Amino acid sequence: MGVAARMIGDRAEAEDLAQDVFVKVFRSLRDFDGRSLFSTWLYRIAANNCLNHRKRKRRERRLTEAMKVLEPLRSDGPSTPHALLERRQLNALLEKAIEALPEVQRIVLILRDMEGLSYEEIADCLGVELGTVRSRLHRARTDVQARIKTLCSADEPRSVAL
Repeated sequence: MGVAARMIGDRAEAEDLAQDVFVKVFRSLRDFDGRSLFSTWLYRIAANNCLNHRKRKRRERRLTEAMKVLEPLRSDGPSTPHALLERRQLNALLEKAIEALPEVQRIVLILRDMEGLSYEEIADCLGVELGTVRSRLHRARTDVQARIKTLCSADEPRSVAL
């Protein structure tokens, strides 16, 4: 459900997709051969289902918001109103930066940094080489950081360290 919610951005649609994934998993349990972990097989089905859903939605209309739900940034800093406002602004910038990523980079970033999967699990889940996962993740992180710096410098001259 977490992958679907983050990729689709609409909780109700994500719940429907999660149900579809579980039906697909149930129907194809016989096809699971055990060469990978069950969880990575499940993530792969979920990720593919979400990617297919997004392609269908893109044909219908352009997505206005790709990801409405992002986990708040963790901070050990003070909880002053000013600090909370800055974190909210940074979250908004982060959301925009992630939305702008190509899907192949976005899914790797979500699976690694938000879902906590290992590089190997992501490679297995997406059916790509380990080096591909590493390069896509590196590129995604670099692009997100550059976009945030660009967006911040457009608002006011300050630097953001990620």
